[in-house]
Amino acid sequence: KSPRLSIPVMASYSKTVSNPEYDPYDKDIKLKDKLANANGPQKDSIKNAAADITTIKTLNFTNVRKQKTNGKKPKIYDISNFDVSYSYLKIKSHTPLIENNEITKHRYGLGYNFTPKPRYIEPFKKFFKKTKTHWFDLVKDFNFNPVPSGLSFRTSLDRTYSETQLRNNSGLAFQIDPTYIKTYTMARNYGLNWDLTRSLKLDFNADANATIDEPTGRLDTREERDSVKENLKRLGRLNRYHHSANVTYNLPLNKIPAADWVSSNVRYGSDYSWQASPLYRDTIDDRIKDNPWG
Repeated sequence: KSPRLSIPVMASYSKTVSNPEYDPYDKDIKLKDKLANANGPQKDSIKNAAADITTIKTLNFTNVRKQKTNGKKPKIYDISNFDVSYSYLKIKSHTPLIENNEITKHRYGLGYNFTPKPRYIEPFKKFFKKTKTHWFDLVKDFNFNPVPSGLSFRTSLDRTYSETQLRNNSGLAFQIDPTYIKTYTMARNYGLNWDLTRSLKLDFNADANATIDEPTGRLDTREERDSVKENLKRLGRLNRYHHSANVTYNLPLNKIPAADWVSSNVRYGSDYSWQASPLYRDTIDDRIKDNPWG
């Protein structure tokens, strides 16, 4: 059979234009009157500076994956266990006070999920097959599952880049430097579920968040771009980690004829969290070591 691909996709484009009635720089003059007294190139400049225009573009691919169609038992290496996602957002705007404002967001996602059916092995069952008494059920029903019941992994990369250039409406000849806001983060999630026996269950989940450090401003040079690539290869700078583990055991009291009306379970859980201190703290500590007297 030919592979079946699931490709949910959504794209959108919108543009909003708002033109004021009065010129934003000469508020006692109507914009149409100012345009009427301007020449061709000057007219376009006045109209563009007075308008409030916002353009938004989006593109999303969510959980793109190959569907399993062969009817065979799932394997740990099946390509159908994986899914990928991607989203793109571009917002571009300008107003009478802002010459240009651009926000670009990229999000990449990769997921993996494997949930096979449990394969319980009962090594003593055949020895007590003809036994009619239930006093040996505790031994007869002993079982274990050598295969994890669930494995999952998900990672995502989120990058936001914003550049804002203010207009110089002062009439003076000086340059206003643009401002930048940049975030580049990586999130990783791990999961393990294991029914070790029908009564003993284990689950483990972990989350890690890291920052991909970037030089300030635009990435104009090859060295700056290479530094980001190297930080990405190292999976970023880890700033938060957390995991939790739980073990649940259903006591087999129902296997004992005298206590088959009783049910009970025991649960043990543990958590661990770690968070990095801000970068400025490291800088302050180094300065104290170099000059403890200030």
